[in-house]
Amino acid sequence: MIKAMNNNQMIKRLIVKDWQMMKKSLAAYMAGGVLVIGMMGMATPLMFNTGAIMMITLMIVIGARSAVELVVNEKKDQTLAFMMSLPITAQDYALAKLGSNLALYLVPWLLLVGGMLLVIVSTPIYNGVIPIVVLVSVFILLSYCCYLATALLTYSEGYTVTVMIITNLLLNGFIIWILRMPAINQTLEAPTASWNSVSLAMLFISIGLMICILLLTAYLQRRKTSFL
Repeated sequence: MIKAMNNNQMIKRLIVKDWQMMKKSLAAYMAGGVLVIGMMGMATPLMFNTGAIMMITLMIVIGARSAVELVVNEKKDQTLAFMMSLPITAQDYALAKLGSNLALYLVPWLLLVGGMLLVIVSTPIYNGVIPIVVLVSVFILLSYCCYLATALLTYSEGYTVTVMIITNLLLNGFIIWILRMPAINQTLEAPTASWNSVSLAMLFISIGLMICILLLTAYLQRRKTSFL
């Protein structure tokens, strides 16, 4: 019982440490997000599309920065050697990293997506774009889960960056693909958000894939017997 309580306290401290390391960067990213949302709120096609591209870039950068700095660089900077001296198991450390990284990305992701949706519903922008905004945002979150899992399971900068490049290329293809789908393209200028069977299926599949990736990562992390 005492050992479990000590482990829980150490896990909390590790999560707080990650938040401390990223708080200034996150503040800067969120400030940039506010500016981008303001740009999208001008409600002209040029400003909205430009803002959307900048928002996609911002979401990708936040995820890439946290995965590399908080996971991969800990091995490169020999931080893991210090972690091995702490009264914590490799499994608890790995799960702490998974939890802290998810929280560090989900909080700004939710705020940025919520900000975009608020702009759409409160300006003359067609609410029909809401499904595509949500689908693209969820795909970016799915991509983040992919390279976070890679970073946590391999601690390899090369493998992690490779997965980042692949998911970014897939994102470009995904956007082009869904824009050409009649079930989505024909509702972009609708006055209300039109969630049909196609868009809902894509949303649930993406969420299902995220859950599978995270559960598999957590399972493999629990099987770890060393920090490396």
